[in-house]
Amino acid sequence: MTDTLENSENDKISTGLSDILSFDTLSLDAQSFKTVSTRYISEIDKMDITFASTEEKPSSNTKSLKKFVISFIDKITIPNDFSSKVKNDLKDWFSNDKQRIKKNKVNDFLGYYECLNTSELLNPKITLSTARIDFHEGESVDEAKNIVITKIKNVPYIENASLFIITGKGNSYWNSSGNLNKNFPEWIKDDSIKNLVDGEPIKGDGTYEVFIKRIHNGENDKSNNFYPIDDKVLNEWKENAKKNNDIRYKMALAGYYMKGPKENCKEAKSWYKKAEKLGSLEAKLCLGYMHSIGKLFFDPTRAKGLFKDVINKLECPKNDEEKELSRIAMRNMALIYHNSHLIRPLEVNNLTKVKKLSDFKLNNLAKIKLKRAFKWYKKSFDLYDSQSAYNLGLLYESDDGIKKDEEQAEYYFKKAIEYDKNNIFAKKKLGNILSNKEDANEKVEGLKLLTEVASIGLE
Repeated sequence: MTDTLENSENDKISTGLSDILSFDTLSLDAQSFKTVSTRYISEIDKMDITFASTEEKPSSNTKSLKKFVISFIDKITIPNDFSSKVKNDLKDWFSNDKQRIKKNKVNDFLGYYECLNTSELLNPKITLSTARIDFHEGESVDEAKNIVITKIKNVPYIENASLFIITGKGNSYWNSSGNLNKNFPEWIKDDSIKNLVDGEPIKGDGTYEVFIKRIHNGENDKSNNFYPIDDKVLNEWKENAKKNNDIRYKMALAGYYMKGPKENCKEAKSWYKKAEKLGSLEAKLCLGYMHSIGKLFFDPTRAKGLFKDVINKLECPKNDEEKELSRIAMRNMALIYHNSHLIRPLEVNNLTKVKKLSDFKLNNLAKIKLKRAFKWYKKSFDLYDSQSAYNLGLLYESDDGIKKDEEQAEYYFKKAIEYDKNNIFAKKKLGNILSNKEDANEKVEGLKLLTEVASIGLE
């Protein structure tokens, strides 16, 4: 089966761009957007722009990339029509960006990054799936509330799931009034979702994490409250974890602090890092998970590096446990690119490598990210990953950078169900496709799937 990504060559930027900009380095996977030097700059003899490594905490300067790009382009003066074309292309794209982002926040896709911790001291093992919802774009209180409630209604069909929601505190970068942060605790008391929320949301610095009860067959059948261990056991774990060569207790403590009655992300990260140094690939995966979401610090570049390390170490997985770890790392990698493609192609912490000048066009940059996502989903799919199969189906269904192909979408939704009979989202998608077929048997099968979905309440 071949990838059918649309060729972006049809909308290349004119090669005349090389007469305006000379790119010394344009590789943000390599952690830097080092230097863009320009000619023909009015009022400035020379302009050199340098972005710091994404290993460092983003400064206020990197938080204004959109304004910077528009201002930068406005400074270019060339005695032909090309400058105007570049300016208009960027301004048109940015003017539509806010609505595009809002639309994508309420659509079918919401990527869940996964963390796996199978220390035998933890019962059950940790498989946390967390989606990141970022309200950087100045949504109103009503818009944000609608997005949160809609997503919470869908989360219960994902095992051990949470939503990591960035509301902002109310300053120059975040939502200016701070109303999202203030109103959030009331949203989750809404009658339509209050029975789905597992415990009190965990409040961070302009963030909330909401854990959701698992629903199967219409009933709450599993709580996400892990490890109500007593202080005596916890102290025993700590004493054993201090031993240099004992990964089990380090991972157990990391899991406890990641999701337990005394959740503490700083403690979790500290113990995961200690376990990582001893060679634990699960610790490496969970550190990548934390950076993907923004627990402590959002750094997708660092996350991609950690996931790639896991993938490289498991290039030829020998058993089911290694295959599971590898496909999760591959899917997490795909989600970084997919989420950034949908939300903000010029996300400072997650700009990507480009190989030719035409790739710097914003639409092309988005397609590059989607192509990376497709590649990693396909690798995870080849290891029988149901979620990756489902996301590939979404890509073929959406016509958003990949040539729309209903047969391919149907194929991947079927595979998602084959790999996991409880993938209720794939059942809904496949049911919609089959119920619109002309063949009577396919119609019946489609209606059967939709009836099953409706019976457990998925909207």
